[in-house]
Amino acid sequence: MSPQVSYIPRRLRAREVLDIRGGRGLVVRCLAGALWITQDGDTDDIVIKAGQCFVLDCPGLALVSSPVGFATVVIEQPSRNAAPCKAQRYPLPGRLRPAA
Repeated sequence: MSPQVSYIPRRLRAREVLDIRGGRGLVVRCLAGALWITQDGDTDDIVIKAGQCFVLDCPGLALVSSPVGFATVVIEQPSRNAAPCKAQRYPLPGRLRPAA
């Protein structure tokens, strides 16, 4: 998917992946289910649930997937009037402790 904004909800099947290229600053909003977000160059993965959102903060490729079951996602421009997006970050296992 190009970084074009789509206010039309898209339903993802379990393990279906949506790729967003050059989407830094776009909002990924989860309307139903749960979404797993991985960004190129980011050592953390992001998980959001229905009602949550995340602003893509890395340039390059971002992958948005539904890890379990169906999920509904909308990609949109940030709104000045919207509440801040909050999401849980999960460090990659290899990043939890320094290498010996």
